[in-house]
Amino acid sequence: MKIHQTLRHAAAVLLLSLSAHAGPIGFASLGGSTTGGGEATPVIVPTALELQRALERLDIADKKQRPTTPRVIRLAGDIDLAELANANPGKELKQVGIVYPCSNTTLEGPPGGATLRHGTIELKGAENVIIRNLRFRDLWEYDASGQYDDLGWDYVRISSAGKAPSRHVWVDHCDFGRVYDGQLDVVHGSDLVTISHCVFQGEGTERHKKSMLIGHSSSASARAVDTGHLNVTIHDCWYRHLESRCPRLRSGNVHFFNNLVQDVHSGTVSVTGGATLVENSVYRDCALTSAYSYAGDSTKKGLGGSIRIIGSLDLRATPDPETSFHDFPVDFRFNKPVGFEWPDLAHPPYEYALAATSEVEARVKADCGPH
Repeated sequence: MKIHQTLRHAAAVLLLSLSAHAGPIGFASLGGSTTGGGEATPVIVPTALELQRALERLDIADKKQRPTTPRVIRLAGDIDLAELANANPGKELKQVGIVYPCSNTTLEGPPGGATLRHGTIELKGAENVIIRNLRFRDLWEYDASGQYDDLGWDYVRISSAGKAPSRHVWVDHCDFGRVYDGQLDVVHGSDLVTISHCVFQGEGTERHKKSMLIGHSSSASARAVDTGHLNVTIHDCWYRHLESRCPRLRSGNVHFFNNLVQDVHSGTVSVTGGATLVENSVYRDCALTSAYSYAGDSTKKGLGGSIRIIGSLDLRATPDPETSFHDFPVDFRFNKPVGFEWPDLAHPPYEYALAATSEVEARVKADCGPH
């Protein structure tokens, strides 16, 4: 028994090591790719305070040197961010923590993963960041209004610091549970993001309300910031038991391939000029698989988007022709980017491999989440 356990542990360490050296697929691979802390020797952290110190480089006196110092940070085990008590509390959760990783950081769990509880990771103008092999839990409380807008608690928020957006971010092999607001949001002009092999899910019999928002607002000022940015690749992910936002895109570009969207009320939504290409994905038991006109962001208000869906499946016990998706016209185009070359806007600007649609469901379930 001990031999088998040792072998399994060695295999897990090897897998983590190999994944650390493999680069992302998609937008995070452009412009020199996303390497995080690179080959730096991992800093092992056992507590929230030590995690904050390592992520924010509080041990480096010269603040200008903090973002230029590459660092790989590995959790020793589960960590409760409530210890920091530096974020707005709720009515039930009185202690909530938030940490702000510097640029050139890899944040990862150990083999088998680790759980971060009661807190948020926010990238504020950070570049070249990898987050992998983590579970996120226990940042939810009941809101009698049903809107879940007051507290703004997200598990991961990829945002900006003033005019400096976050860029080159890779979130890989993570597991996001129920949260008050967004499980993973990409906002305020952030760019060149890849999200891969992640699970986004509800809790028990309760659906989670908002999964992933890309583009925080449909206002004119938000669109001015986001135009040419919010280029996000999502592949080999599993969305399950959710209300909406799998994902919801405004203004930018999303390439969504080899994903499983299961038991979701409103699935992939692309509005406010956003362009989403869905390839070889499976939508199982979803009330609304996809939409390019939705709620306040509707075509009637001039805030519609576009979606092209290719090689994907809508699997329902009783399909509804009015809400099922179809392959959209071949004249689909992504939005023109700012900051990098994209010669053919009809196709993603990088190499990638599509799994057979018949294999996607089993493949995603077998490989999502921490390893």
